[in-house]
Amino acid sequence: MNTKRNIFLWALYDFANSLVSIVFFLYFAQWIVIDQGLPDLWYNLTFTVSTILLVLTAPYVGVLLDKRWRRITGLRWTAAATAILYIICALLAVSGKGLPALFIFTLGLFMFQFNFTFYTPLINDIAAPEKKGRVSGYGIAANYLGQFTGLLLVLPFSEGTLSLFGSSARAETLLPAVMAFIIFAIPMLIFFRETPKENTGKEEAQFASNTQELIHKTKHLLRYPGVGLFILAYFFFNDAILTAANNFPIFVEQVWGVSDTIKTYILLGVIITTAIGGLISGFIADKFGHKRTLMCILVGWVFILPFLGFIANFALFVFATTLMGFWFGANWAVSRSVMAYLTPKESNNLAFAFFNLMERASSLVGPIVWGVVVGSLVGLGSYRYRLATLAVTVFIIFGLWALGKVRSDRAVI
Repeated sequence: MNTKRNIFLWALYDFANSLVSIVFFLYFAQWIVIDQGLPDLWYNLTFTVSTILLVLTAPYVGVLLDKRWRRITGLRWTAAATAILYIICALLAVSGKGLPALFIFTLGLFMFQFNFTFYTPLINDIAAPEKKGRVSGYGIAANYLGQFTGLLLVLPFSEGTLSLFGSSARAETLLPAVMAFIIFAIPMLIFFRETPKENTGKEEAQFASNTQELIHKTKHLLRYPGVGLFILAYFFFNDAILTAANNFPIFVEQVWGVSDTIKTYILLGVIITTAIGGLISGFIADKFGHKRTLMCILVGWVFILPFLGFIANFALFVFATTLMGFWFGANWAVSRSVMAYLTPKESNNLAFAFFNLMERASSLVGPIVWGVVVGSLVGLGSYRYRLATLAVTVFIIFGLWALGKVRSDRAVI
């Protein structure tokens, strides 16, 4: 069902979920670690715990999606659960209850991640194979436009100009972002039309049989040329990128000690270049090859992360961080399109369940590495955060090696 309306709604949902995620990313992280004084490792463990929950659910759901479940129905339920949990988290934050807020945030983060198991494979309903790269790019561009909007939306709250509860500025930003997420997510959840599945009426949702089928389909999927290797590669390189991104606000605070307003403007610059990178990279990948493009992106990351970690001049840091946005956008857009061309049609939902799982499974290892580095080298002060960027870069190198063995969508690499 390749319609302009569905493409617009699909991209609009990316806009909505990124709007709320950027606000929690910037302000909740700092509120927990800096305002509430909880250890970096505790904050990073929220990603590990939510990933474990995702590991236990996403592949099983992928099988059911391939059999008979409607993806839009699952998206509706998970979006509603995400909104409810984030509202509770926001209310706990303005009440100054750090540990309960962190617990609810972990559950909300799991549900937020889980909804991509239903959302991402919908690209197969709205884009022809030769246009998946550019449609993926539209989604990425909408994602970062949502982040841009989210930061501007809550800027008056972060500066203390507006206040709903008379609480700390960082805590005040959360609820407005959740409400905006609900408003912009509703059109997709109501009006998106998914291609109907044939229902023979013979299948029943029996856990044992579905689990056995999951194991069988997973073995078949991983034997398909390139899929297993790409999932492994994606786990490695996304580990470094996502971990560095999740800790970026704390890194900037601890290393540079600048205000939240300056952090916001830095992120606004990054978001602009990221949106451009996501959009342009889709067209580049369609023209020159998806694997070839992704290889070039990863080579760039091997140099970018250490460079950003050890820059000594703040003006140069801001300039380099803004340029880094091109790589952020390109990474997400092209990775998604590589998964699309590698996946056998009959298992695309399961494949994207694993893709989503690997995107979040990097939160199983990377945050622990980051947390251990900064937690065990306290005597080095802010320099420990610089070393953490170097530590996670190793994962990109492993990912580049694994990606090199993946079959190409072009005859010659």
